[in-house]
Amino acid sequence: MRDPALEKKLNDYRFEQLELRHLIRYLFHGIVAVASVLALVVALFGEQWPAFVFLALAGCGLGLASGTAMSLSRRCALEDIRRELPTGQSYEPPSDIL
Repeated sequence: MRDPALEKKLNDYRFEQLELRHLIRYLFHGIVAVASVLALVVALFGEQWPAFVFLALAGCGLGLASGTAMSLSRRCALEDIRRELPTGQSYEPPSDIL
């Protein structure tokens, strides 16, 4: 006999694991990209622009990278969990806070 509530909790737990795995990977890639672009901008305009401009660019870049990573990780985790489930069984993830 199957318990739907238990299956839902197990699927939610697996979804959170997959989401965290993808989030870490995408966040790492985003941070590397932001640091690379910022290093290039500093090399090109380091003497012309004040330091707070680079701090603002870094903050905006990290905010964009983290937002994108959250969105992509949720989408990829949902695709992964739906691929893992048996044919015909659907899954709706927990509601998103944002």
